[in-house]
This record gives sequence, C-alpha cells and structure tokens, in this order.
Amino acid sequence: MDSASPSSRTPVAAILGQHVWLVRSIESILAANGFHVVTSVGRTLSPEQLTVTPPDLVVLEADPPDVLWTEAVAAVRRTPGVLSSTPIMAATAEPLSRDRRIEALRAGAWEVFSHPLDAEILVLKAKVFAAAKIDADEARDRGLVDPETDLYNVRGVLRRIYEEASEATRHHRPLACVVAAVDRKPESTEAEPENLRDIVRALRQTSRSSDVFGRLGPGEFVVIAPGTDATGARRFAQRLAGAANGEGKPVDPDLPPLHAGYAAVADLVSAQIEPVDLFVRAVAALRAAQAIGPEERVRSYD
Repeated sequence: MDSASPSSRTPVAAILGQHVWLVRSIESILAANGFHVVTSVGRTLSPEQLTVTPPDLVVLEADPPDVLWTEAVAAVRRTPGVLSSTPIMAATAEPLSRDRRIEALRAGAWEVFSHPLDAEILVLKAKVFAAAKIDADEARDRGLVDPETDLYNVRGVLRRIYEEASEATRHHRPLACVVAAVDRKPESTEAEPENLRDIVRALRQTSRSSDVFGRLGPGEFVVIAPGTDATGARRFAQRLAGAANGEGKPVDPDLPPLHAGYAAVADLVSAQIEPVDLFVRAVAALRAAQAIGPEERVRSYD
C-alpha cells in the first residue's frame, strides 16, 4: 500500500455518510494513507460539503433503500467542483445484495464496499481512482479549454490572441480585448457565481461568431474581438455589461451586475506592443473599473 500518485499533490477525499462510526472508520483508513479527508455526516446527505474543497475522490456512505443510489450519486454529480472525472465509491453499513451493488454501479459509482471493510483493497482502489482524477486534471490544465464552460482557458486565450494578432498584423486590421467580471455579493464567500452557465449564455449572446471567448477564473471572462477598434470595443463592453444586467436583452433579470475593461489598437504594427500587452491592458482597465464601483462599469485602458 505504499504506491503513490505520480503527482506531488495530496489527494483530497470527501466522505458523505449516514453513520458516524463508518464514516470515521473510512476517514481514519484514508487519512493514514496519504489522503486529505473532509467529512459530512447526517441522515440527509449534504453534497454542499464538497464545495469547500473540490475532491479527487468521493465516498458516499448510505443505506439503500433509505437512499436511492441513482438519486444520491446524481446529487453529488450536480455539485460544483465535482467533475465527470471525479470518482465516486459507494459504501454501506450492511452487506449488499448483487442487485443493490449493480444498482450502485449503474448509478455511476466506480466501486461498492460494504461492512466489514477490507482496508487494503479500499486504499488500493482509492489511490488508483484518485490518481486517475489528478492525471485528468493535469491533462485538462495542459489543454486549452475550461471544462466547466467549454470556453478557452487562460492558456487557450493567450494562444488565440497571438493567432488573431498575427492575422490582424498581416492585414493591418484593428484588434480589441475586453475583460469582464461578475460582481460578487458583499456577503458571499463563494468565488464562483451560482448561475455561471446562465451568465456564460447571456454573454455569448452579445458576441459574434468571429470573437474568441475565454474564461480567466471564477466569474471572469475575456473576449478577443478581431476587426474591432476602440469605439467598437467600448460598445461591445457596454453590451456585455448590459447583458449581465438584463438590460435590453432577453436574459435572466436576476443575473448579477458586471464590470468590464477594454483595450484596442487600430494597428498592432504601429502600436508596437506585444499581443499579450493588449490582454494585460484590458485586465488593468477592468481592475480600475472595479475600484471605482457601480458608478462606472465600463472603462478603457486609455
């Protein structure tokens, strides 16, 4: 049991269970074998606990028929921070029939354990499953697409801005970058807006098919707009803010407010700046708008 994940990252295991004694038993086994463990115990399972630390492994301890595996696993899968690559292991305090075991596997569990636990097999499978999740995360990080929104990630945005800059330079066309951020509620401790998908859909409605749309981080987005000068960039940023506020757009009026910053050049050659500088300037403009507050939601770098 001394095998380890090829990553230096400590794997995180989240245990959601109905029985204190069994949850503590699984916790002690995993913690003693290199896992950081978070737990939530109660007759009503609480997947919200998973939002504290996105897990590399979820152990769902419940007793069917009190809890249907199909419902419990689905609830975990819907929780922010749990990806399709996050392994879920099911565990029960009572021996499981073959039908119940198959039910759990069909619901999406990667493995099913029942009491009494075989600690060695539990640890070996937990390590293999967590290592697979961490490998998937690292492969995704090396990729160009954000898994939650299907937008470009930071790496993808930087690659695309150089591609668009090359095209703009060749034809002496303008190029703009707009960076937008959803306002956080003062009382909120969550970095990510709850209606992320609605916000992305609303912001997409303001974009053209030629625009490059990316996600910088929690609640922050970037658009690379080819063929767009400073005037067009400002109008675009205003449309983004309007979409997020539900102004003049058929979108959810409950979407949170948004700030935007932009930078644009008529010709990259004459501007004598690197393409990444356009991105950096737009971020700086956004930060300036955020510092001012709701009085000025859209700001230019200039």
